[in-house]
Amino acid sequence: MRYRIWKCWLGTAAFTLLAPLPVVAADGAPPAPASAAASGTMPPAPAPRAQPRRRSSPPPLRAFVDMPTLMEHVLTPAATVVWRSNGFVNDAAGDHDLSPKTDADWEQVVTGAATLVESTNALLVPERILDPEWVRYVQELAALANRAYLAAEQHDLSALADVSDHLDEACAACHRHYHIE
Repeated sequence: MRYRIWKCWLGTAAFTLLAPLPVVAADGAPPAPASAAASGTMPPAPAPRAQPRRRSSPPPLRAFVDMPTLMEHVLTPAATVVWRSNGFVNDAAGDHDLSPKTDADWEQVVTGAATLVESTNALLVPERILDPEWVRYVQELAALANRAYLAAEQHDLSALADVSDHLDEACAACHRHYHIE
């Protein structure tokens, strides 16, 4: 057994108390009997547990929907939320500023930007990578979407407007490169 020493000071006298403190092995085995400790014949340490095997590589990623579906139902709606935050509508009733004004408005922009930045990972599923230029376009989109997310989190309309313009340019450049209307 191991003993923990406690010192109590009363005036100038010091008293040492010995309190037994059981030791439990890593495998949960009980401590060795006191006679073994006293005789110096402690049992050998238990063998280390085998570490769980780790996969050498992550599971393969695959696309579940085609590219037009991913663009139409994930990226475009998310990007539209970001773009709309930098827009105006002019109708018969006059001009309407679409920028976020309430916490709920900002939360919609945060959600759109977060969806957009995370969906760039889906664009890098191996079967979707067309060429090295594709990776460059996706990385640019990811960086801009992340800037939009950070601006929305901070309720920074000026930064959001700036990144919204750059986001539009990046998307248009990629679509021109791959001849997508």
